[in-house]
Amino acid sequence: MNKNEIYETAKNMAVEQVLNMYCSKDDPNRPALKQLLENLLDCFMLSERSVYLAKNDNDKGNGFYDRKLATPVGSLEISVPRTRTGNFRPSILPDRYKRVDSSYTDLLMSLVVNGYSESSLVQTLKALNLPYSENEILKIKEDLKNELQLFKQRELPTSAFALIIDGYHCEVKDNSKVKQATCYVVLGIDLEGKKDIFGVYTFFGKENKADWMKVFEDLITRGLKEILIVISDDFPGIIDAVKLAYPLADHQLCFVHLQRNVRKHMTKEDASAFNKSLDRLRISSSDFDEAVLKFKELCDGYLSKYPRFIKAISEKAEFYLAHMKYPEELRKHIYTTNAVESVNSMIEKIRVNSGGYFQSVEVLEINIYLQRENLRRTKWKNGVPNIRKCINNITQLYNLRYKLETQNS
Repeated sequence: MNKNEIYETAKNMAVEQVLNMYCSKDDPNRPALKQLLENLLDCFMLSERSVYLAKNDNDKGNGFYDRKLATPVGSLEISVPRTRTGNFRPSILPDRYKRVDSSYTDLLMSLVVNGYSESSLVQTLKALNLPYSENEILKIKEDLKNELQLFKQRELPTSAFALIIDGYHCEVKDNSKVKQATCYVVLGIDLEGKKDIFGVYTFFGKENKADWMKVFEDLITRGLKEILIVISDDFPGIIDAVKLAYPLADHQLCFVHLQRNVRKHMTKEDASAFNKSLDRLRISSSDFDEAVLKFKELCDGYLSKYPRFIKAISEKAEFYLAHMKYPEELRKHIYTTNAVESVNSMIEKIRVNSGGYFQSVEVLEINIYLQRENLRRTKWKNGVPNIRKCINNITQLYNLRYKLETQNS
């Protein structure tokens, strides 16, 4: 095997490794990374056209045309921006009729792995002899930043069914130092069952109640006034923060986190029995009151053996079982924070593959924004089927809680 063959084999193995990080090997279409690259190329080409039009006053944008681009990741479906004169063509595209080669694959993977790191981006583009000046690269990067800011500042709906919230802990470079940071991610489900990321907020330091209050204040300022249920982990102070921001909302503490904590605080045998009982009562209970009663009875049986832990969770029974107030078809969507944690796990894979930390807060948040775009075009496109079947139930619950409250006040 010669050097070129060795290089190609090694590169293909690396590509396969990156693919496996983003997509299940069982999925033949590998959609996650494919969608990520499609969105990334679309953003880049649109910014390229902005650079071109700034230099050519006599030309104007003229929509897009669809194109398929064959790559080792699969066939990418991209929207290529065009101009009226037809003189513009994105330089980031490979030459017409030219087979995509290893250098182009390197470019795509570099954009993913480096997450818009400015220095890495400049080096990659220069190495491939793409005709961008440093000012033009800065312009492209500014366009991406502006898109992120528009996303973060957009107006939100007045009301929503659920907020699923979580703090993602990571390290982020700030000037010359790598610091601990928390990214507060808010995933919303509207009254029609559509999912979206309502907000992304990054603060340096550990997760805390004060920063959660800033998050809720921003959501309210941007229009989100009424929520039926908030789902979170049992972070100290979060119950009070939710109550202050959305006093009429139910608050569900993650049931999966509860079962994890049981395994931490009990013997293996007791934890297994306790968690099986938890699952049974959650599935078999007909309503909220019955579930709370069974939960407290279960806790009483272990109180003498684990007094502090059992007392703590027993006092929060209504929070661990708030989802039982809702129709059975809805409960599996609102008893755990798994939905938002799955978004965070995608970002965690990017962090690991980027050297263990993000180059800046913007790099972190742009990656989350891109994941949001992917999910809206794929998994979240048609909403949550079970929730959509219960739209009338959700609307009735919402009207009962907020319309009657308005009349009473």
